[in-house]
Amino acid sequence: MQTSLKAATDCLRATLAAAQEQRDQRPEVVHGPDGPECEWAAYERTRMHEKVNEIRAERGLPAVPVEDIVRVERQAAGHSDYSFKFAFYCAEITEK
Repeated sequence: MQTSLKAATDCLRATLAAAQEQRDQRPEVVHGPDGPECEWAAYERTRMHEKVNEIRAERGLPAVPVEDIVRVERQAAGHSDYSFKFAFYCAEITEK
């Protein structure tokens, strides 16, 4: 894994972990991209979207739409290492 990709993965993994620690504070059901979902899931996706675009801005790249984050979140869903996969796939977006 390239150094910048590893650094972005580590950063995004920390961002996701911090958001996951707040799950109990977000118990409501909200409307998500696939219908009703837990508020904490929407919050985690939002935080990842913000951090991806922050990293992209630091690299002089344009912002990406939340749909890009939704796509990679779906790819990571169901994996035993979901948090790593989601962070890694988001890190890949920071380089494209």
